[in-house]
Amino acid sequence: MGGIEEITQVVSAKVVARKSDSPNWNLVGKIYANMAYLYGWLTALVIIVMGSLGSWSMVRPISFVKDAQSAWLAWGIIIIASACRFYGSIYSNYLEGLNKIALVRRWEALTSTAAISSSIIGLYISDSLLVLVFINQLWVFLSVIRNYFLSRTVENNKFKTIEIDYSFDRQLFRKIWPAAWRSGISGFMSNGLNNLSSVLYAQIGNSESIASYLLALRIIAQIREISMAPFYSKIPLYARLRVQGDMKQLIQKAQHGMFLSHLVFAIGVILVSITSNYLLEYINSDIKFVSNELWLLLSLAYFIHRYGAMHMQLYLTTNHVISHIADSISGIIFIVTSFTLINSLELYAIPIGMLSGYLGFYAWYAASFSINSLSISFYNFEKRVTTIPLLLFLFYITINLML
Repeated sequence: MGGIEEITQVVSAKVVARKSDSPNWNLVGKIYANMAYLYGWLTALVIIVMGSLGSWSMVRPISFVKDAQSAWLAWGIIIIASACRFYGSIYSNYLEGLNKIALVRRWEALTSTAAISSSIIGLYISDSLLVLVFINQLWVFLSVIRNYFLSRTVENNKFKTIEIDYSFDRQLFRKIWPAAWRSGISGFMSNGLNNLSSVLYAQIGNSESIASYLLALRIIAQIREISMAPFYSKIPLYARLRVQGDMKQLIQKAQHGMFLSHLVFAIGVILVSITSNYLLEYINSDIKFVSNELWLLLSLAYFIHRYGAMHMQLYLTTNHVISHIADSISGIIFIVTSFTLINSLELYAIPIGMLSGYLGFYAWYAASFSINSLSISFYNFEKRVTTIPLLLFLFYITINLML
């Protein structure tokens, strides 16, 4: 969309890709066709992995449920919907690549509202887990359909032409495959490790503590999703500025997005820390929230990960993929640390393992590549980005430790 004429790397401020003044729709079409081909095979792999390893990990948690048959049916629905969502990400990728993020987010807000409303209605009608899962996963399927039709409406319906005129291009595939498999490993390690902590604890904890921990993870995931918006919504813009060689504006936009993202995350975590127990008591919930110490330790681990993740995304606009190295090494550190400490520290071993991996490698590795590619010093970049949110976070943690 920035006019780049070929797949290349732009790894420093001095290197500007060969480009034209208008979007290269021919290359967009070729990339989409290859993406659809690759995601087709990967979707089959998702079904196999979730059906085998995923089902194995569900054996113990489902043993706590009275109606095991309905729980297994619900898991089957989740597998189907997850596979659909995975393949359907080709449409969201297309829309976000065209910088239609605001359009997508508006429709996501409407869809989420409808999903929540229908779930509440479903709970009033029936207390069945199967019904609730079916309603939730139905909206996952409808979201894919939504993105498909949105893709057909933007940019004067270029998508319709792309669907018809372009097919798998083996020559282009050879060019994008080195970046694709590295990104794939990165995504597998990053998302896999985040979910591994839940799977790991589900095998050793009781039903009450598991529910408490999963609630904390769900809340922190929502805070993370909201806080990501100021930075991640601008990634297509960052890529375009990088290709066009406008490093001054790229630095300013990236600093602003990162600062807002860090600040929203820190404020969200602090608000949950203050209000979580009161809210759960107010709604007469049977679930108790995790201890404040565990919540803050887990939040700090996610804060450091997001710091590294934003720098990684900023560097990936060069089309030089290093995330597989960062995620793999930090993942190994996380696994070794967590498994070593799990018997003595129990649940606390998980955020400590995360901190070990993210601080020990991921964060500084990603930041060093990102900042070097911008030809700016670490201090000059971070003084406007991390200082205030990090001090706010650490100040609140210190107060809690003193009380």
